[in-house]
Amino acid sequence: AGGTGGGGGGAVDCTAPEAAGRDADEALAAAGGAGLGVGGRVLWRGVSTPADTERETGAPGGAVPAPALAGADGAFLRAANSTGTAGLYRVGGSAHPGGGLAHAGMSGALAAGLIVEGDDWRGSR
Repeated sequence: AGGTGGGGGGAVDCTAPEAAGRDADEALAAAGGAGLGVGGRVLWRGVSTPADTERETGAPGGAVPAPALAGADGAFLRAANSTGTAGLYRVGGSAHPGGGLAHAGMSGALAAGLIVEGDDWRGSR
């Protein structure tokens, strides 16, 4: 959630389970306040903090690359999966489509498609 540990606007100790749980509660309350009413439909929840991500992945500070934005003439887009070297492909958080487990998985699937279908493959077939 917001990472403020109780709405104080300051830093939060991500290793403090009560702070992460409190932020998750605040996020659910905010969604409820916006009329989404999801709180009553939660069957279970898991709260993951940057400290958890660091412990599980070794990424310093639990950092996951931010989403790539197409604005600014593509200056912030991730590198293409294909490279100028035959048989060499980029995969992972620094390659298209970006960071996080889902995007890293998509990145691997895109590279696999390029390997199997060839460098002109675009994933739309």
